[in-house]
Amino acid sequence: MAAQQAERHELGRNGEDVAKNMLGGRTTKHKAPFDLVDFSEGYAYEVKTMTGWGKDNKIHITDASMARKLAWAKRYELKMVLVAVVIYGPDHVEVYQSELKQSMRVRQMALVERREA
Repeated sequence: MAAQQAERHELGRNGEDVAKNMLGGRTTKHKAPFDLVDFSEGYAYEVKTMTGWGKDNKIHITDASMARKLAWAKRYELKMVLVAVVIYGPDHVEVYQSELKQSMRVRQMALVERREA
């Protein structure tokens, strides 16, 4: 169980690194309302990382988490962006982007980058 949790945490950090390299900004501390922030451009990014093996990848943000995000973005006057990093394998990654919503399917988001080796 702890090994699976460590793998998920590592997968999430890998996705954050992909998003940071693409979008810029700074990585926030663990448990911060957003994963990346770019104060100079006025954006706060919530990065969700998942494997591409699922039939219907869906993102859901809990009510409490969404409330924290809304309050934090309002306080710092930032636009909220949802970024989904879908990893199909070491040589195939797709990055999607959308306005932050509480519940959304990846297929509803705009594809912004596809990396294949």
